[in-house]
Amino acid sequence: MRRHLLHDKFEKPEISDHRPSLLLHVCCAPCMSAGIEELIGYFDITIYFYNPNLILRSEYERRLAAVKKLVAEICPDVRIIDGGYDPAAYCKAVGDQKSGKEHGEKCRLCMAARLEAAAEECARLGIEYCGTTLTASRMKNADFINSAGERAAAECGVKWLHGDLKKRNGCDRTKELCLKYDIYRQSYCGCTPQRITVAVTGGIASGKSTFVGMLAELGAYTISADEVTRELEEPGTEVYQRIVSAFPVCADGGKLDRKILAEKVFADVEKRRLLESIVHPAVKAEMIRRAEEKAAPITVYEIPLLYESGMSDIADITVTVSATEEERMRRAESRSGMTAEMFSRVVGSQWTDDMREKEADIVVVNDGKLSSLTQKAKELYTEWLKIIGKV
Repeated sequence: MRRHLLHDKFEKPEISDHRPSLLLHVCCAPCMSAGIEELIGYFDITIYFYNPNLILRSEYERRLAAVKKLVAEICPDVRIIDGGYDPAAYCKAVGDQKSGKEHGEKCRLCMAARLEAAAEECARLGIEYCGTTLTASRMKNADFINSAGERAAAECGVKWLHGDLKKRNGCDRTKELCLKYDIYRQSYCGCTPQRITVAVTGGIASGKSTFVGMLAELGAYTISADEVTRELEEPGTEVYQRIVSAFPVCADGGKLDRKILAEKVFADVEKRRLLESIVHPAVKAEMIRRAEEKAAPITVYEIPLLYESGMSDIADITVTVSATEEERMRRAESRSGMTAEMFSRVVGSQWTDDMREKEADIVVVNDGKLSSLTQKAKELYTEWLKIIGKV
């Protein structure tokens, strides 16, 4: 098939009755945007989202969601294959270069491995051409990418589609499309995020506050959902006015009577949901604002109702602290004089430990020994520092 170079971006087949098939390796929605907009006129495209270099699962899911969103806007009939979250494949590919500098051998090994996987998937599906959107980034060498892609394609018996998406104002078009469709644009490639946000949750009296305090002592910037809630419920605030309007009996001399409010909402599911609809969105927005303003390397949110409130998407990593219900009741009674009846009401309104553990990225079992909890905090904090390249 005779081919020509169109717009100095991709070497495409001439327009004919035959539309060749193309497996397009996609690293993210921004890099994909300008390329797929042009290529859709020449190829029957299958998108292969494969990025084992994305260490954080939350980031992987966020970028995949952005790809799906952009495809739905630009070319809804295009098939998307999710290569799967698999950071172990990245570690295997880069080997002892894992701690190497950006744009060095580590990155070359990573990109080559992704292109090899794309070529293998292309051959497995019987697709004619294989290409990638990696060349859209100003930080990546298109010559290396095309050479590595051509080798991988040749080994798998498929054709490689050469291109450089940076050329002919490709970066400007990317910005236009991302702005137009409100597409998430990440600030880093994948293996080394600039900062990490962690959400810590757990049942009442599980020890989550103690654990978060330990992380603070190690250097984390911490934000308590309970403290933010209290501040937002101060007289004169919008949240306060909405609560008093919904629960006038809880207004006591210009302040909230939290004890009466708690009794009301824990005794009535509908009232609890009404209160949550007022408080949770405001608390979430304020916590995000504070984290972004501080821009600390590691931010830890303490959110008792992390999953119940729908806030689990606020963080890169979620941690649940668990303890037996008997131990938690003993702590609650000794700490705040909470009655067994009130404890049961609170527990009944929250997720169980089993439910939280199924959703959490990390489970910390609090056996009551401060030494064990301290050691776990140190281990996790060190691990998070390694992820952002601070160790």
